[in-house]
Amino acid sequence: MTVLRGILTTWPGRLFAIALVAVLTGGAVVASRVGAQPPKAEVRTQAVTRGSVIQSVAVAGSVAASSQTKMTFKSTGKIAAIYVSVGQQVTAGQPLAKLDTTDLEAALAQAQANLLTAQNNYNRTASTSTDAQKALNQARQQAAQDLATAQAALDKLTANYAAANSSFRSFTDNATSGIASFQYSLNTIQSQIDALIAEMGRIVGGGDTGDLRNAYNAIVAANSPAMQNARANSMILLSPALADYQSSRSALLSLLDEFDAATAAGNDTTGIASRFQLAQTNYSIATSRLTSALDTTSAVLGTVQTSVTTAQSSLNTQSTRSLHDPFDQWRADLATLYTLVGGQQQNVSTVKLKLSQGTSYVSSMNDAVGGSIATATQNVTTTAQRGQQSIDSALSSVNSKPYDLTNSQASIDNAASAVDTAQTNLTSAVVTAPSAGVVASIASQVGETAANPFMVLANTTSMVLHGTLGETDVAKVKLGLVANITVDAIGTGARMTGRVTSLDPVATIQQGVPVYGIDVTIDLPNAAVKAGMTGTATVIIVSKQGVLTVPNLAIRTTAGRRYLQVLKDGEAVDTDVTFGIANDTTAEVISGVAEGDLVVLPAARATATARPGVGGQGGFGGGPGVIVGR
Repeated sequence: MTVLRGILTTWPGRLFAIALVAVLTGGAVVASRVGAQPPKAEVRTQAVTRGSVIQSVAVAGSVAASSQTKMTFKSTGKIAAIYVSVGQQVTAGQPLAKLDTTDLEAALAQAQANLLTAQNNYNRTASTSTDAQKALNQARQQAAQDLATAQAALDKLTANYAAANSSFRSFTDNATSGIASFQYSLNTIQSQIDALIAEMGRIVGGGDTGDLRNAYNAIVAANSPAMQNARANSMILLSPALADYQSSRSALLSLLDEFDAATAAGNDTTGIASRFQLAQTNYSIATSRLTSALDTTSAVLGTVQTSVTTAQSSLNTQSTRSLHDPFDQWRADLATLYTLVGGQQQNVSTVKLKLSQGTSYVSSMNDAVGGSIATATQNVTTTAQRGQQSIDSALSSVNSKPYDLTNSQASIDNAASAVDTAQTNLTSAVVTAPSAGVVASIASQVGETAANPFMVLANTTSMVLHGTLGETDVAKVKLGLVANITVDAIGTGARMTGRVTSLDPVATIQQGVPVYGIDVTIDLPNAAVKAGMTGTATVIIVSKQGVLTVPNLAIRTTAGRRYLQVLKDGEAVDTDVTFGIANDTTAEVISGVAEGDLVVLPAARATATARPGVGGQGGFGGGPGVIVGR
């Protein structure tokens, strides 16, 4: 060290030291450059995004009317007038042409005169029997009406009784089940309170004060004397009252079964009615006793719920809410106990409601058992007998006047048929348009015998675009598929929709190529669309929205395996995925990648103006790809 200090005190020594430091520093720089990694190659990526994928088939063709109607007259004759001309637009119901009606009008007048004569003859023949027939009709109508009224009253009483019977059984079954559930829950509540007291007692000491002690005291208060009294009342009051109630209910059900059997057999039910009234009184007393016992026993639920709420509040104060083990378990146990108590409070309310409704159903059934159904049944029989007697009397009166109206009626029928025929022929002399359309051709002129058909209408209210499909596309298209339609003459701004309504089952050879005819019916044709205009229908084969999508450029295929390369930690990783539908540019990905993952695109081709070391931009769908160093 002394020698080194001596050297550094002289100018030659100092220069030597500076030179030595420079040599060492240069060597380190060279060494660091030699050991550095080469720069990573840049790759193009595209994020997996959610979007829509639509597969469609374009159909080029021309617009035509959907159908043509050949107009004919129903009868032969000379044309007296033609009201339209070729190319004219007509509306539904508009008159088109008329035959000469001179002979048709004369035929109708003669047929009407013949019908009037036949009707007068019939009236004279039937005059003496009209009143008797009217009386018979009225007797039948009145008898049917009276019987229907009596039967409806019986049906209503029977239906109301059956509904009350069924509801009584169901409601009271549910009520007794609910009481049993309530009694069982008292043991469960007691067990949970005991467990909470034991757990909390291990932590809370005898001399402790504050929120923990308050929580512990609240649970202890719920236990004694509240729960002890409730369980005692359940055994001493509620169980005997429930047994008494079930006994009185069974007595009612037995009488109801006896009443049903007697009614079905048509037997007298008077004796059952008096016994049912006594059983109803016993049932009402038993129900009142059961309800009182239930109220006394269930009163503890409110006290327990209040104690639980107090304990929960004490465990969630500013000083206790940060305490966790074992206090989180206490809070969970208190929440469970609170839910159990609340559920049983609702159960008790439901039981009391069903008991009250059961009493109402018993009152309804008492009316039926007391005689209303028996009276209504007898009334149906009496009404039917009385109505039949009236009908028999009126029918006897009609049969006592044996006027033969058959021939007169036949004459009227024949004359009426002749009038209908003549009227139809006259009405059909004027042909009207069955629907809106355009007159396509007229075959006959005024004064000539009408040809068959004499006129053709083109239905322009419904237009179709007719085109052809190749054998590859026809396998994809089905009837009923939706299409977007544009007509060249009116531009793409007037886009219309339609559906595929016709598809040829057999191909037609055009220039050596098989093609299939297809019709796309336009839903609401634009007013400017005319038959013969050319257009294109884009038939939507399948469409999915909101799915994961990648550009087709990102899909790689090796030995039949289709997969993606996903950029993970700066490295391209081959990833197996499940592809869905695809179109010319985009493919759906069902599984294997997630939204936001970066998939690797093929490297962009170098251009003549590219500079070494400068990365280009790539992408899909109009957006640039992401350049990532590798």
